[in-house]
Amino acid sequence: MRRKNTNVLLVFGVVIAIILLMIWLFLGTTLEQEANPETDPMTIEQNI
Repeated sequence: MRRKNTNVLLVFGVVIAIILLMIWLFLGTTLEQEANPETDPMTIEQNI
C-alpha cells in the first residue's frame, strides 16, 4: 500500500514539473518577442 502512494506522489510531482516548465518556456518566448528592438540581438545582426 505504501509503495502505491509513493508512485502516485511521484507521478503527480512530475506532471506539475512538466506543466511549470512548459509555462516557463512559453513566457520566455513571449517576453523575447516583445524585447526592446534596440537591444534585440536579431535586429543588431541585421543592421550590421
